[in-house]
Amino acid sequence: MLTIKGLHNPLTGAIHQQAIEERKRPLPELTLADFLAFKRTGDRAAYEQAYFARRRQLSVFGTAWLLDPTEDNSAALADILWSVCQEPTWALPAHFFKADGDGLKAPGAFASFLDLFAAETGQTVAYLLAAAQDHLPLELTAWVRYELQRRIFTPFLTQDWQWLYRHNNWAAVCSGSIGMAALSYYSDQSPELGKILAKVSVGMQNFLAGFGPDGASEEGIDYWAYGFGYYIYFAAQLARQTGDNHYLSAPKVKLIARFPYAASLFPGYYVKFGDTPTRTPDLPSGLLSYCTRHLGAPLPAPIHYSALDKNGRFAVLLHNLAWTDETLPTTPLAAETTLATVSWRLSRRKDWALASKAGNNGVSHNHNDIGSWELLTSTMPVVTELGSGEYTRDYFDDHKRYQLLEPRSLGHSVPLINGHEQIAGVGARGTLQTPAADETIIDYAAAYPSAARVVSLTRTFLTRTNMILITDTTEFTTAENSFSEVLILPTMPLRIPGQDNCWQLAADWQLQVSAGGQSVVEKLTTQDHLGQSYHVFRLRITYQFGKTGRVMLQLSLPQTSAQRHEEDNNA
Repeated sequence: MLTIKGLHNPLTGAIHQQAIEERKRPLPELTLADFLAFKRTGDRAAYEQAYFARRRQLSVFGTAWLLDPTEDNSAALADILWSVCQEPTWALPAHFFKADGDGLKAPGAFASFLDLFAAETGQTVAYLLAAAQDHLPLELTAWVRYELQRRIFTPFLTQDWQWLYRHNNWAAVCSGSIGMAALSYYSDQSPELGKILAKVSVGMQNFLAGFGPDGASEEGIDYWAYGFGYYIYFAAQLARQTGDNHYLSAPKVKLIARFPYAASLFPGYYVKFGDTPTRTPDLPSGLLSYCTRHLGAPLPAPIHYSALDKNGRFAVLLHNLAWTDETLPTTPLAAETTLATVSWRLSRRKDWALASKAGNNGVSHNHNDIGSWELLTSTMPVVTELGSGEYTRDYFDDHKRYQLLEPRSLGHSVPLINGHEQIAGVGARGTLQTPAADETIIDYAAAYPSAARVVSLTRTFLTRTNMILITDTTEFTTAENSFSEVLILPTMPLRIPGQDNCWQLAADWQLQVSAGGQSVVEKLTTQDHLGQSYHVFRLRITYQFGKTGRVMLQLSLPQTSAQRHEEDNNA
């Protein structure tokens, strides 16, 4: 086990203080009405708010005891373990009812259902039981052991879980959590441990299969931290206890560890394609430290201790405490990065960065966004990706998902062609080429349905010191066509007086578009990942074409005389 008793660092004091505050708060109740709300109305917020508050108490009281096993901390830990083991299920209703529409077909179905959070809870409970069992009442430890068998180990071994075969974070989080729970619960010679680890291996291999040779993740930086974090936490515990380090020595692991560096637009500022909740996530400091110290991954930004996350993940907090190293050096970002397996191209300059993507519309946490792009400064977006919206029932219903702003193509800076948005599915795809350091070409006609009447569609990005030129070239099957350029903007675009087809955007950037288009600006209200409302603006510029059409978008920053002189000298 990781030894943190008596540890002193910037995070330990915060945990001790949080434990004092949490002991003053009543444990939130998990009500039947909130539990059934997802099934009845699609709402998941009320139940999850209470559920994760309970997990935060479990993690805080658990780590406080590991740091300082006093009587007060022992009592708090015993009470929270008692309460958590009384819950009807450790899974979330949003996962339970989606997997089993009836939800009540078999007695005990609630308790034996394994999702991300049931597995995480099992890992936490098993670890704390192993560490503190000599300090807890015998009646409690016997019951906790029974609950771990009933809720985690027996259902894992006796059922074939779909997430074992996914190539995304579910495979690693669920498998890794159950593997860590088993390592904490069973002796090294136990035949049950061997059976569990063999099945865990299936999930871990499938998780690795979701990454290409460059180690990139189509799920984005947050899900990278989630899935790869649990992969590493399990692999490290297995190596410590058994000497088996094959998960850590797999060649692809070092490449996956580099993803935060590759996906950085600026230090601490990441690409926001797909269901990425935030552009500036507080990535686990323990995981980043481990990736740098043991896997040779370059650091894009300095490391600082990460606190307990909003979902109260114990494994993340424990490894932040044990592994964080704030002295590790950073590495400057490259001017250009191409991640071929996810079809991303990142161009970085001193004052701005551009990210574009191709790929396909059938990926995990998919958005219909082939050809999408975003332009940012080091402090704000200019043309933006929205990332993930609020997770509701409709958000994960394939029949309704692409009516919502964030996943649909009208929530991205991609064209609307003859009134048609992009479609979902692996067949809706685009190819990315990088013929030069300053040029990116995306061929993405296949992202649109046949009703859009598109024969060919290419988007070309050319970058200069303070200018980006984007050209869409289209060929149609018919002679009369409409083509709408769409830009998703964080601020209201303003027409520049006296300059035709020219708009003022955020951070002093200007947009000039091809003549002949009809423009409209829509103010949209949506909800972010946490359910908070905000506004975004959609600029739509519509052109009427014959059998072919071309639109040019020029984005530029007004240059100072010194910048013009520097560019002239470099010409």
